[in-house]
Amino acid sequence: MNKEKDILKMLSSAEAHAGKLSNHALIIQPGAIGDCVLMLPLAEFIKKAFKIGTVTMLGRSHYMEYFPARSGIDSIKDLDSIDLHRLFVSHKDFELADSDSLITAFAGYKHVFTFLGQPGDDFEKNLIFTANCSNSVEVTTLALKPPANYKHHIIKFYFDSISAACPDYKYRKPSARYHTKKYLKTLKSDILQGRKILNTFDIKKNQKPAIIHPGSGGVKKCWHIDNFYSLADELLEAGESVIFLLGPAEQERFSKKTIDRLSALAPVIIENSLTQTFQILCCAGCFIGNDNGIAHIASASGVATIVCFGQTNPDVYCPAGPKVKTFKFDESDFIKPSPEAVSRLSKAALKFLSS
Repeated sequence: MNKEKDILKMLSSAEAHAGKLSNHALIIQPGAIGDCVLMLPLAEFIKKAFKIGTVTMLGRSHYMEYFPARSGIDSIKDLDSIDLHRLFVSHKDFELADSDSLITAFAGYKHVFTFLGQPGDDFEKNLIFTANCSNSVEVTTLALKPPANYKHHIIKFYFDSISAACPDYKYRKPSARYHTKKYLKTLKSDILQGRKILNTFDIKKNQKPAIIHPGSGGVKKCWHIDNFYSLADELLEAGESVIFLLGPAEQERFSKKTIDRLSALAPVIIENSLTQTFQILCCAGCFIGNDNGIAHIASASGVATIVCFGQTNPDVYCPAGPKVKTFKFDESDFIKPSPEAVSRLSKAALKFLSS
């Protein structure tokens, strides 16, 4: 009798697992690098709360190319691969052909969570109509940014927004330490590729360098470049290895004179892809940068991360990860050289690098 119960329990568990795997969800995320990384805790939450097997993210593919196999995002799709602009027309004028490519694009999902559009607008109405042409789909529209007076972490804002939008679902609330978890898994191949890149800059195998990323997509988010230069100089004086990492925004914004000055102090790596950037970060002893997407990648990877905040609030936008320290500066101190601030960051970086 006990054996029969065990068999029935096993079959029931297997059936539930198979049912879960057959459930798919889509997250529509049009934001930048940091916005995409902040979806990783949400993907884990969605899987548990809605018993979802796989989650696909629709966004800018070059911002998410390293997600599959390393995170709760199982696959990605590029926004430009779908005619989403058609969903913005007036709902009364919206039409679909029997074999419309839009129907195919949204077929097979049980849930769609979109950060495009507003609740009740034409986009949402057209998306609901389209998604339900092939199977029954629940569409939830969410805000990408919290209100200006919001004082909690943005991940909590996303969790609470879904809970409010889907009150019929009963699920356990996320742990209060959701913002201190590691959300990106490091593969062995990532370490090998990261070391391979660092070796070309004479960073020895046993060294874990401080990676300094002195830029951001927003100019007003950038701590004064002289501070990053002085910080690198102090770390080098302390015997640490230092690498400057420059992305497309810095390559466009920094003058040749500035880049040459950085190069004279320490190696400069020009970012080619976010996968390569992720692999380099996996081999770092510490990451130091502004409130930007690369800081979110570093922290989510479990790398010790130091972030300089100016106008934005670290209580809301602090990168999620197990080893994150933030420094909040007044605007007057943020936009000018500050030896005192450099000394504070240097001490924090050396503490991370020695641990």
